[in-house]
Amino acid sequence: MDLHTYSEKPAAFTASRVLKISAIALRILTNIFLLLSLIILITKVNANGPFKDDTVHFYELVGYRYMTATIILGGAYSIWQTMTAVIRHKKGYEGNLVLDYYGDKVMSIALATGSVAGFVMTGELQREAYKVSKDTGDYYHKFFKMGYAADGILLLGFICALILSELSSYALPRRF
Repeated sequence: MDLHTYSEKPAAFTASRVLKISAIALRILTNIFLLLSLIILITKVNANGPFKDDTVHFYELVGYRYMTATIILGGAYSIWQTMTAVIRHKKGYEGNLVLDYYGDKVMSIALATGSVAGFVMTGELQREAYKVSKDTGDYYHKFFKMGYAADGILLLGFICALILSELSSYALPRRF
């Protein structure tokens, strides 16, 4: 029996292959979270207010506009990185690891600040609404719930981007 027979076969799951596949899966998950957060944020309209012209749109508030901008930029970067990661994985090409590293770091920071801006904006609106009227009813409550849902889903997208930034740091050469 030859001792080298088993060692010459390529392993199905090497560490670098598992790392690449998990990075692609996390990028797809980040895209899903960002898309869901954007859909909730865009469809979030308070049209059933207690007054005649009491409609509030997301684009009228600075925090939500910032949150929308970070979602759009983060989604564009994440889609681009997902496509390039799949192409690199199929061709066996490593790509520009330094660009991936810094891009993932910047995107995770941007998504974190976008999520914080959304939470702060929703909290401020909730506080102001309760100052004006102690009985805000369901019309404001639904608006705030949707705001927190969009913020929470964006926070999950940030967590995926944070994990990706750590995975991209493992892909860098040790002498970097």
